[in-house]
Amino acid sequence: MRKNGVLLFMVSGVLLTIVSVAPAFGAYSAHKNDRDINNFLTVYPFTRPTKLNDCSLCHKGGNITRSAKTSYYGSCDYCHQIYGVHEPYGDITSTLNPYGMDYRSAGRDQAALLSIEQKDSDGDGSNNIAEIKALAFPGDPNDYPGLIAAPAVLMNQERLLRLPDYSEFLLINAPKDKDSYATYRGVKLIDLLKHVGAGAKATGITVFAPDGYSKFFPIKDPARYDVVGPYPQGTYYAGLDFVNYAFLPAHLLKGNVIPDKLYMLLAYFRDGDPLTTGKINPETLTLDGEGPYRLIPPQKVAGSPDRPANGPCLNDGWDYDPKKDHNAGSSIRSVAAIRVEPLPSGTTDFQWTEGGWNLVDSARLLIYGNINPSVYPVGGMVLDSTGKPIPGVTVTVGMLSLGQVGAAKSKSSGDFLINLPSGEYTLIPSKDGCSFSPGSISINFWKPGRKGIVFTGSCDR
Repeated sequence: MRKNGVLLFMVSGVLLTIVSVAPAFGAYSAHKNDRDINNFLTVYPFTRPTKLNDCSLCHKGGNITRSAKTSYYGSCDYCHQIYGVHEPYGDITSTLNPYGMDYRSAGRDQAALLSIEQKDSDGDGSNNIAEIKALAFPGDPNDYPGLIAAPAVLMNQERLLRLPDYSEFLLINAPKDKDSYATYRGVKLIDLLKHVGAGAKATGITVFAPDGYSKFFPIKDPARYDVVGPYPQGTYYAGLDFVNYAFLPAHLLKGNVIPDKLYMLLAYFRDGDPLTTGKINPETLTLDGEGPYRLIPPQKVAGSPDRPANGPCLNDGWDYDPKKDHNAGSSIRSVAAIRVEPLPSGTTDFQWTEGGWNLVDSARLLIYGNINPSVYPVGGMVLDSTGKPIPGVTVTVGMLSLGQVGAAKSKSSGDFLINLPSGEYTLIPSKDGCSFSPGSISINFWKPGRKGIVFTGSCDR
């Protein structure tokens, strides 16, 4: 029996290795030449740009307790802690999901993958090979063929840089760290949502970082950090030893009102430099870095800097004040995904603790949910070696690192057509009794779509 529920999109690094790991990591960058990754991609090359090229293909997440606090971590971070980053290593089997266990038991080689194709490792009613062809996880019982993907747009840095940019100089007031004045450059959130066709009934956004942190922001709410604003202009306070001052506009003097109009911003530059890509520190399980994208909410109540909450109390007017607007606590570093609320009923969600790292490492941003993006035709033909059409071929469409986001079927003429938002996709043909060359085609288009794709098939008669 298949379980009722929604598919959790997995978008992370790649199949995590069952050998030693490096002491610093984002997704799977330390494991690109691992034999287990190469085994899977050799047997199933069409999965390279999809969510199956992922830590969570064979590994599972779990709870980790630090300083009396228990938090859930995705498969990459969980494995690095349970298995370890230093010798002696822990028990790798405790990090494996059912598919990973079956692969390991079968011999952990390419033949092992083939030998477990007909098994239903996760017990969801679909065998492993059926799930792999449908770009569903064979080790996750909540992920199986036939689930409906939420509308989604995957944006790379080039696409983001095409959008109107905006720079603002503002105070980032942190409750526990040094405050800072900085100039952030990026895209206004309201412009970004318009670009992806956010629905008129959208109520807000939930912004996700790959370390598991997320926060909801309403579209419009005068009392809260919201997408629309407005945000008040702040005042520049100079010469404070508990504030970080980087590049400062030459025209600003102590006590001046900051002239920049402030907006909620998805930033990619700070003081003229690209944001440092975030990575989890394996020793502390905290996020180092803030990029490639950081959500910046200005202060709703403009105010002055103050010392950190754990700093000294000098009674000089600059001590920590809990009533001040500490907007840094609501910023999101290393943004991986933005969900536009409410998520359409019956559609799949995105599991950012699994899926976020590959997006961060590749400087991509997923926006999904209550959106209606512009679509463009993508199509082609499926023919046999003599040029005759092959009808009834399912062409599965996988979005980069996400999994199946659509499908088309070839007609009696061999033609297939599907409308997709601009972006990066992999097209995979399949039909019982048939093999195809190429086995998959990766495309990347901005406008106006992509046509003329040709698959050549050979089918048993």
